[in-house]
Amino acid sequence: MNAYMKNVLLRLVGLTGLLFSNLASAHEGHDVTLSFMSGLLHPFSGLDHLLVILLVGFWSAFVLKKIWFGPCVFLLGMCIGVLSGLIGLPLHFFEFGIAASVIAIGLLLLAKNQYSSQSILLLIGAFGVFHGFAHTELFSSASVGSLLVAQDVAGLLLATGILHLSGALLVKALKEKTSIFAKIAGFSSLMYGLLLMGQLTLALIGGAAV
Repeated sequence: MNAYMKNVLLRLVGLTGLLFSNLASAHEGHDVTLSFMSGLLHPFSGLDHLLVILLVGFWSAFVLKKIWFGPCVFLLGMCIGVLSGLIGLPLHFFEFGIAASVIAIGLLLLAKNQYSSQSILLLIGAFGVFHGFAHTELFSSASVGSLLVAQDVAGLLLATGILHLSGALLVKALKEKTSIFAKIAGFSSLMYGLLLMGQLTLALIGGAAV
């Protein structure tokens, strides 16, 4: 194993440890004051958001011939989720949907292209709906006008696009080592998603609002 691969593996081991150590505080510290910057920072507010968005871009470049399909479908789903939240449509247990998206993107990376691309894109769109809806929870806790909401959503979509692009560029940077990275990242995402799902289930059983 050369020095480059050792460096990649060490970083991934560190990432896995970070995922597990931050399980209980996935969304701590997010500013509820709406602005372009708050929207821009939101995808970085929890490891669940960060992982899914980054790895959707990675998966799309890894598997699809048209690498922009996955990110565009996710962004469309996110817009639908934001709109649903703004008009007051209920999406109960959306946190479970986000946890499921972390599990699913891990499985997709492990399985690579063993499933229909069309079906996977529909699933990715559903991921976007859950992640977009989660962001609208901030809107109910602040008295804001439509202009601030629009700025906040613009920042959210821009950051999401940047993370998708980063994931896609990672495929090009890794080159022949992409498959190894995909397996390690997929396993890490799967494990984190299962732990997150377990945490949410225990909170629900304990009577906490989810």
